[in-house]
Amino acid sequence: MLIRTDGACLANGQQSPKAGWAIWHGERFSGENRIASGRLETKGPSGDECMQTSNRAELRAVLAALGLRHWPGEGFDTLVIATDSEYVVEGATKWTKSWIEYSWVKGSGDPVKNRDLWELLLEEVEKFKQYGMDIKFWRIPREWNTVTDAAAKEAAAQGEASDVWINIIGLPF
Repeated sequence: MLIRTDGACLANGQQSPKAGWAIWHGERFSGENRIASGRLETKGPSGDECMQTSNRAELRAVLAALGLRHWPGEGFDTLVIATDSEYVVEGATKWTKSWIEYSWVKGSGDPVKNRDLWELLLEEVEKFKQYGMDIKFWRIPREWNTVTDAAAKEAAAQGEASDVWINIIGLPF
């Protein structure tokens, strides 16, 4: 199964940033895109206040994709997360190994940002492995992700963000 994910943050790194995430899960028979999206919550899974950033939104999109359906129960043995985010792909496939080894401290001596989401992602990947399913990460060119990017930006522009982490489980399509 292939799912495209993206995160966006309006005013990233500035005052009052607003972040959103989106998932593209193919097209309906009518040709309409199957998209799920939302605003990034202001609190992480542990309940701590978190900044609205594009990197956090990118990770949130991946976590939402993993909770979208019970993929192993639908007969899939591999779920490919396609994203234009180097941060997500490199982090998930390379950087987390050294972050864990060095107690979540980067080579610069700074703590790893978004540790709560990285730890949750690693937990989810391990759960999928227990079901005999692999999670793969594929970095795609930005132009292959325009539909998901537009949906993430639209979600970022929507109303107020929830102040509670929302566990995404089984979104309707």
